[in-house]
Amino acid sequence: MRIILNNMIRLIKPNIKYKKSFLEAQKEFKREDRQEDKLKKLDDNFQAYIKLLKNQEKGKDLPDGYVPASVYWLAEGNKFIGKVSIRHKLIEPLRKWGGHIGYVIRPSERKKGYGTKILSLALKKAKHLGFKKVLITCNEDNIGSKRIIEKNDGIFESKIKVDSGKDSGKIKLRYWINI
Repeated sequence: MRIILNNMIRLIKPNIKYKKSFLEAQKEFKREDRQEDKLKKLDDNFQAYIKLLKNQEKGKDLPDGYVPASVYWLAEGNKFIGKVSIRHKLIEPLRKWGGHIGYVIRPSERKKGYGTKILSLALKKAKHLGFKKVLITCNEDNIGSKRIIEKNDGIFESKIKVDSGKDSGKIKLRYWINI
């Protein structure tokens, strides 16, 4: 296992420069049935995808049930490692089981310390956005995410059963992090 702690790891705004690596990561997610975007469409319209993320950060072009969010990619050199979304506000479903911050690391880069790093860097961005504390959740059976949140000073609040959406029936652990 390679532990990452060098200065080449950083959060960046989505950028066309990372298209190839980002699309490779999406193929990894697709193999896990977690990838939601259509790869061909994404490949053909990558610049439009980046523009959409920028618009959504400003509250434009939001699908129903979405809130403005700042999206960052974790990169090491020219390689896309993962992404994090910092939601600017919470609506009821997010307040219950979604939280302010959601992150994902591409499958080939897991268990190398990147999850802890992406959340740590996201907390700094959230502080810059004016947050004093953030809610972060994870599935009860996601031991890796639970550890990542706790390593970043997550304070356990409660468990809650999801009653709608793709995670319906799952138990979410709810944590608060003071920043």
